[in-house]
Amino acid sequence: MVYNESQALKDAWFIPVFFGLQFLGTAIALVYGVIESDESTSNMVLAIILFVSFLVVWMIVSMKLQIRLDPTALSFKSPPFINTWRKYKWEEVTNIQQIKRGSNWRGRGLGIQYDLKGEWKYLFSTSHVVRVSLKDSSFVWSTRNPKKILEAWEEWRSER
Repeated sequence: MVYNESQALKDAWFIPVFFGLQFLGTAIALVYGVIESDESTSNMVLAIILFVSFLVVWMIVSMKLQIRLDPTALSFKSPPFINTWRKYKWEEVTNIQQIKRGSNWRGRGLGIQYDLKGEWKYLFSTSHVVRVSLKDSSFVWSTRNPKKILEAWEEWRSER
């Protein structure tokens, strides 16, 4: 069984709200910059605000999670931070389980996170979560179709 999935952070429900608030803040900064255009320091602050806003927008639009399961291994990447495929052979995987996930706000939101338990979490635009346990570590993926991931795991275990 081969399974591919791609999730983009820009598909999350809160992104339009975030962009609206950022646009409002940028518009206020521009108006303030035009009114206070006599001082060079206000222009510098405005330029810094616009630059940081551009970087945040670029990062949010480009963040995504790609998952690939094939008969030999499971792999994932999450650009712009993890640009190469992280590949784990099925022999390295000890367990895959679907876990219940609370709301985005109680669960510390979406994106890439590092838990105090030493676990990486890759959470994007969905409420289905799967924990992949390896021999020496574990990580958590969000997924749109946890049944497919669990089916691939069960298929590999039954062949072993």
